[in-house]
Amino acid sequence: MTHRRPVSVITATPPGFNPGMLASEVAARWFLRRKALDRDVTFFRLIPLEDRLAGLEPDAQSACLQRVYEGIDHEILLRADQLAGTTPLYWGDLLHMRQYLASIRRLLRSAQDTPEDLLLLKGSSMDLVRRAVSFGTTFLYHSAADLNDDDYGPWFRRFVCNARLVLPRDIVSYAQLASITPHHSALLGLDATQLFCGESCWRGAFPQGTDTSLACPETVLCYFARGNHDVADLRKAIGLVSREFGLPVRWLPWGDTFSFPHVERYSEQLDVEDISPGSPPRLSALLEAVAAAKCVLTDTYHVAVVAWSLGTPALIVRGHYWPHDYNAVVDKRSVFCIQHGLQEFLLNDARDHADLAAFIRRAAGLVLAGKSLLWYREMVGQRVEAVEYQLVTALSEGGAHA
Repeated sequence: MTHRRPVSVITATPPGFNPGMLASEVAARWFLRRKALDRDVTFFRLIPLEDRLAGLEPDAQSACLQRVYEGIDHEILLRADQLAGTTPLYWGDLLHMRQYLASIRRLLRSAQDTPEDLLLLKGSSMDLVRRAVSFGTTFLYHSAADLNDDDYGPWFRRFVCNARLVLPRDIVSYAQLASITPHHSALLGLDATQLFCGESCWRGAFPQGTDTSLACPETVLCYFARGNHDVADLRKAIGLVSREFGLPVRWLPWGDTFSFPHVERYSEQLDVEDISPGSPPRLSALLEAVAAAKCVLTDTYHVAVVAWSLGTPALIVRGHYWPHDYNAVVDKRSVFCIQHGLQEFLLNDARDHADLAAFIRRAAGLVLAGKSLLWYREMVGQRVEAVEYQLVTALSEGGAHA
């Protein structure tokens, strides 16, 4: 029987109700359970969720904490030596990227080690680094200045050159990894939420079942929070989508204002009916709503990725990222569409109404034809199988070094 060390799963702390981040964690638990790797697993976050919600009134904080809990208990990673004797599994998000390390440094109030110690294992033995596995992260926003920074570059290179397996989620990170580690095999991974594509029933990720109360097949859903759009342009887009599909467009309450600070601008001004006028829905209800919809119209990365992976095409109207967002360097929404052959579902903005009408007409036709969705799910499903095999091998004692 193959011996396996305990697994330490390191995830980012969501700033509030962020369904993309929560779905990534649920996918981690589901993967470990399906592969019989869940016997001795500890989930870690770097920052207590309560600290991210410290400015809220007690009732609001309690409601948010209840809403984000999906049955995973997290310990707080204060010191890298908490990972001793385990296989560190860095799961999703931006966990090794310089801008992310800088952004969380001021939030690590209780941590005794630096972000570089916790996320790049700077002060740890090479033995621990060589056991580390990283899946679904991105280095998308690195520049030469980042990689040549004396306080970051050497430790990033040490980590990615010596970790047992590094599977970044996107082709830009893949290319960067290949150039940094020329003597190792660079492997292209997936976004963690794309693991939902690999199984016939993604609902198995929720042991207690899912909430289908918001699922409606005769609708198109929309959600805008990441781009700087003119509201009138979005209203035009929504009207065109409704006309092309012959269906109403309704608002998907994907995330709260703590995770998406600009969402209220759109949810209040677009005059679109919300699918959940009552209490804010939990993660499984949102996923069921997305899975049932005919299509999704959005500017938000994980809304699109999750929709495609659950079997619902997504049209992306990017808009420009809000100022001071480091995503502006390279647009992860564009990279996702290019990587998966979905360029015809991506529009830069909704300013040019003539182009907007042509885009929506063509995209709606492709959605209704169904071939793009079949292509995506078949292609990603095959890669899920390959990626999960690599992860299982790497998490087994003596797994291949990559």
